[in-house]
Amino acid sequence: MTDTAAAPRRLDALRAYLQPKTAMMLVLGFSAGLPFLLYFSTLSVWLKESRVEEALIGFFSWFGLAYSFKFLWAPLIDQIKPPGLTRMFGHRRAWIFVAQIGIALSLFGLGASNPASSLALTGLFSFLLALSSATQDIGIDAWRIEAAETDEEQATLAAAYQYGYKVGMVISGGVALMIAGEASFPIAYFTMGAAMALAALTFAIWDRPSGPKAAASGGILLLSLGLATAFAAFASIAGEGTALQTIMMALQWAFYGLAALGGLGFIVFAILAMRHETDRHATGGDVLRGLMFIACVIGGVVLAAATLGYTLPRIASALGLEPDRRAIATAAGFVALSPIILGIVATWFIRQTPASAIRARPALAPFLDFFWRYGWTAILLLIFVSTYRLSDIVMGVMAKPAYSTMGYSAADIGIVSGTYGPWIVFVGVALAGVSAISLGLRTSLVIGAIVSLLGNAIFAWLVLQSPESLLPLFIAVTADNIAGGFAGTIFVAFLSQMVTKSFAGTQYAIFSSIYTLGPKTLAGTSGIIVMLLSLQDRTANSVTDGFFETLGTITTATQTGTIATVEGYSGFFILAAILGLPAIILSFFADRLEPDRPSVEDEGADAIIPAKAEPVSNGWRRD
Repeated sequence: MTDTAAAPRRLDALRAYLQPKTAMMLVLGFSAGLPFLLYFSTLSVWLKESRVEEALIGFFSWFGLAYSFKFLWAPLIDQIKPPGLTRMFGHRRAWIFVAQIGIALSLFGLGASNPASSLALTGLFSFLLALSSATQDIGIDAWRIEAAETDEEQATLAAAYQYGYKVGMVISGGVALMIAGEASFPIAYFTMGAAMALAALTFAIWDRPSGPKAAASGGILLLSLGLATAFAAFASIAGEGTALQTIMMALQWAFYGLAALGGLGFIVFAILAMRHETDRHATGGDVLRGLMFIACVIGGVVLAAATLGYTLPRIASALGLEPDRRAIATAAGFVALSPIILGIVATWFIRQTPASAIRARPALAPFLDFFWRYGWTAILLLIFVSTYRLSDIVMGVMAKPAYSTMGYSAADIGIVSGTYGPWIVFVGVALAGVSAISLGLRTSLVIGAIVSLLGNAIFAWLVLQSPESLLPLFIAVTADNIAGGFAGTIFVAFLSQMVTKSFAGTQYAIFSSIYTLGPKTLAGTSGIIVMLLSLQDRTANSVTDGFFETLGTITTATQTGTIATVEGYSGFFILAAILGLPAIILSFFADRLEPDRPSVEDEGADAIIPAKAEPVSNGWRRD
């Protein structure tokens, strides 16, 4: 292709990123990325500083399971059209707006709560935040798919979404902690709630005159803030008074200035947009019905969660059931094994006769196809999928509480982990692309599993270092984020190859839920492990006690204050790294985890179940 012919194509690509639709997707990515760390990572620092024991901090991570189970209420989002709001915004936008209001109210509620004195209220708003965020993801994914007119535009919107998501994570994981360090955690959460409210406003006025300009100004604001925070992080790494630090600080303030211009433009265009009527001709009655629907949905969720949280423990107590941490940890272990149990049970599909009623259910087609293609190898695949990111996810829950135990301030954690860390992930993503092309996907899977283990193991060294210097924290965060970016990218590529194109959406959703369900469930018990290891370090006889006997002493020990020690955290990070060994072993056999039969769609409906099958070493084979 000549330079003359290539130039218009480059201009077309540039124009695609300047479209108002792309700017709006940037804002939506921001609104999706903002809540993620606020009920998980950032909240864990607040809980730690409020002297909440590690076991409960770990339990809070279970709210993230809302993302793993969002497919359960996704059909309701597809079918129910919010009254009033649908006429104002359309079906998809209406649900996104409802979810965004839920997120904003949750953040304001968290800011008004106090984990030290009202932990139950903090948990209630954390649950609402996670549920609203997962619901928003359902709406955004659907809106993005429906809004794109071509495959090229779909890629452009996805890229804008990813960047906005990353900026949202930087703001919630870095800037929020910096605000908390300089002011307080309530102010940080109130600020994040205001940011989400502005994102909801932007999306609400997007189709009005001047609305796209407001969205574009908001996009400029987010782009500039993201780059400014990145240069601020790099300036903190550079030596004090060096030329590099001066350059980084100059770029930082230049982008802050551009962000201020974007913010000013957003205010002006938002006011102009709100002065115009929308083409949907919404009435005052529509507004009233929409507000009532939002109040009913959010109020219903809060009421249901509060009622269950209040009544279930009392019912259990009346029945003589007093679940302790031992019972909770045991139950979590069974839930974590559920993907493997599912695989053992679901292979029953492949042995059904052509006359089986189960074959007449189209909803089961994605499951039937997967187990038909892989046979008994599907069990090994599910084990591999469930363990590949196990070490990362389990370790991640306790990372920031460990920083606090070491003595790092919330501002220090925000600069290094929340602001600097997310940008370093892109280094791992780039290396993953190079590795996949030059070494192949299977070899890259092995490398990804190994670097994940090493990246997690370095935290065992980190917690034993002095907090007087940020250098150890920078080293650990750099290693962990590069390893995570590499392993995560390669793993997504592997999952994408496992699915059948005819069932791509459903099968990928199933795999993504499976790979997070087990690890996130076990991650909820990470605080118990830290406390156990810390208790063993403090008590002379606990080493010889049985596991559950030691576990039962945690409550008594924590009555006088937190018992977590840096030695306990160091031991936990070693154990978390060891959890990556199965993934390394299975990665060596990944090239053998191939389907022995083509997809149902390739062979036709009659190919779902063989007329006669015999077991072989790698699944089932037709005669």
